[in-house]
Amino acid sequence: MKYFEFDKHGYWAMVAAEDEEKAFEVYVEEVAGESIEEIEEEGEPTEITREQALNKYIESSISVAGYLTIEVITKEFNERKNTTLLIDSSLT
Repeated sequence: MKYFEFDKHGYWAMVAAEDEEKAFEVYVEEVAGESIEEIEEEGEPTEITREQALNKYIESSISVAGYLTIEVITKEFNERKNTTLLIDSSLT
């Protein structure tokens, strides 16, 4: 899995996807945008390392559901594929 931050787009999101093309598909389906082409015009997402993505996911999960252990959060993170991991709080 690769990890992408959509940080130049209307809504911030972190996506786990097999490649950048799939990341655009996930963003359009789960976050925002009328088409992949529209989102591509806004700019490429920033690819981040697994460690960076996991750290952000852990920090966010603990702040929202502090009772979860790092082991549980990491297991959940590892199971998520071709999906949004974190999303702009204005969309929740």
